[in-house]
Amino acid sequence: MTLIGTAEIRAAVATLAIAALFAASPARAQSQAAAQESPASASQSAAVPGASASPTAKKTLRQEVRALVTKYEPERLKRDLEFKKASALFPDFCHHWEQDLHERETNNLAKLKFNLKDGFKTATYTAYGKVAACESHQSKDGYSIGKLTYEEFIYYLAGKSEDEARHASPRAISDIRTTEIFRWDNGKWFY
Repeated sequence: MTLIGTAEIRAAVATLAIAALFAASPARAQSQAAAQESPASASQSAAVPGASASPTAKKTLRQEVRALVTKYEPERLKRDLEFKKASALFPDFCHHWEQDLHERETNNLAKLKFNLKDGFKTATYTAYGKVAACESHQSKDGYSIGKLTYEEFIYYLAGKSEDEARHASPRAISDIRTTEIFRWDNGKWFY
């Protein structure tokens, strides 16, 4: 029964889209305008070839119908509503992600593993910059996608002892711009 109901809704939407396109078609508008023109203005527009033609490329009727059906299809409408909610919540998600990165960096510093190299105790750890970009987009099919960008640094520590190395100024040995993509599903952002 649900399948029949969905098919009926799609057929009704397609019928309405075709009717709307026919009512708004350029040929019909031109014929109605020509019928309402005075004979003097009709002769002037006939003298200028292509005067009523649009400078932009016109879509075929089939392309316009597909665009309208896609736009008003029940699944697409559902995805459009989801995108509004998802895009409103993505900045909070980005802020939470930034906090998680800071906690990860703190954890990395707490669990440093030192090696002996040329008489010095050395270690590396990963640190993270602030979130530089936080954008939500909608795919061509209407799915919600989130994109988050931040810097990821690898730092090097060295000292005569582990304690001296921990308190030494870290030296950056790598800087990577990281972009992560997230999807919206079941009412929340997934990673």
